[in-house]
This record gives sequence, structure tokens and C-alpha cells, in this order.
Amino acid sequence: MKVKSPRINAAVAAAFAATLLTLCGCGYYSTTSRTAKDIKSVAVPFFENDTSEPNLEVTITEQIIDNLVLDNTLKVKDEEYADAVLTGVIIEFFNRPFSFDTELNAQEYHVVIKVKATLYDRRKNLPIWENKIISGDGNYFVEVVGEEAQTFDGAVSESVREITERILNMTVQDW
Repeated sequence: MKVKSPRINAAVAAAFAATLLTLCGCGYYSTTSRTAKDIKSVAVPFFENDTSEPNLEVTITEQIIDNLVLDNTLKVKDEEYADAVLTGVIIEFFNRPFSFDTELNAQEYHVVIKVKATLYDRRKNLPIWENKIISGDGNYFVEVVGEEAQTFDGAVSESVREITERILNMTVQDW
């Protein structure tokens, strides 16, 4: 029986690893296929807030911008330099009782936020999509029990997260 040298086994393993790394490194990834070819940048002015919930427009607009920056498909620019403009209005904010105890006291509430948004192509002077109603919702309990229980702020955050993720998907997909 012939015994192989440990040096040969190490050399074969190193060659295999180098080949594998080279092949993996040659892969190509592009985000440009997810968006219209002529749209490379977007502006996101602050959304309007037609509700009585304060600062909701700031929270939603900032989250949309953060999502766009993290996604990196479109560059976020000032309106005068952007290929497209994403505008929106927060049209509804509801905080309604959702479940009750035996004495009809609310135990859980349901938060719903609705936004109407439009993505406009500045160069073609046409909407890419317009007046889309996007909603998000979340629940919270009046009495917070345990660390994992949802609060009012958590329910609002969940609603905003749903809205901003949907807007991101609509904005960067092929139109």
C-alpha cells in the first residue's frame, strides 16, 4: 500500500480551495435589473401629514430614505438632480380598540396607517405609478406584560415598517 505525503494532500486542498474561491469571486451581481433602465436616482421630499398624529410624516419619510439607501438600487438625491420623485400623503391614522375584557374594557388596540404615494419620472414628465394606497398595521396591549409585549410605539413602528417596505418594493421593481 502506497502512503501519500501530507504535503501533497495539503497542496491538493489548497489548489481546490483557490479554485473554489476564484469561481465564487467571478460571480456577477447587479441591482440595475430591478429598476427601470433610465431611472438611477430618486428624491423623497417630506410626505404630507393629513392626520392628527404628530411627526408621522418625518418618521415615514426618513424610513423610506433609509430603506432606499440600504437597498442601493437607486441613489437618493435632491429633487433638482433626481431622475424620479417619490411623493406621498399620510391620509389615515387609526388607533381603535381590538379586543375587550369581560367588562368591555379595551385590552388591545389596532393601529392602521394609510399613505397615498406617487412615483414621478421627472425627465418624461409622467408618473411611473400614482396615487397608490399603501397601508400598514400593528397591535398593542393596554397593559404591557413581559418584555415582548407590543406597545403603542411598537405598533406604530410596525405599521411604518410595512408601509415603507411596500413603497421600497414598488419603487425599485421593474415598472
